[in-house]
Amino acid sequence: MKKRKEEALRWLKQAEYDLESAKRNFEQKIYSYTCFMCEQSAQKAIKAFLYFNGERYIWEHSIQKLLLKCNNYDKECSKYFEAGAILDKYYLTTRYPDAIAPPAAPYESFTRREAKEAIDLAAEILKFVKNKIGTKK
Repeated sequence: MKKRKEEALRWLKQAEYDLESAKRNFEQKIYSYTCFMCEQSAQKAIKAFLYFNGERYIWEHSIQKLLLKCNNYDKECSKYFEAGAILDKYYLTTRYPDAIAPPAAPYESFTRREAKEAIDLAAEILKFVKNKIGTKK
């Protein structure tokens, strides 16, 4: 149990850092990377939850699919499916020109509103996970 919690806390620490990075990007009006870092924060927080619950190798990147797996451990995870669907859209489209409709480039395609929503959703998921696994070793 101790090893599982230590690994979960490692992932949770990175999820917190990613969310802070997203907020710094938001302040600089770098909305595409704000959205991406929020997706990363939520993904890592959810993986922390899964490691805490005994998962060993997690290769999935879709937040929605990860949340489905989490739902096996805690049915409350299902209330974040919609947030997962929104954040999943930011995994590729925020970084790769071929993942978004031309002629736009990712850095010019995301709005302040989308970035703010992404921050709120990632923060909500992070808070949920922190409450579930606790943050003390």
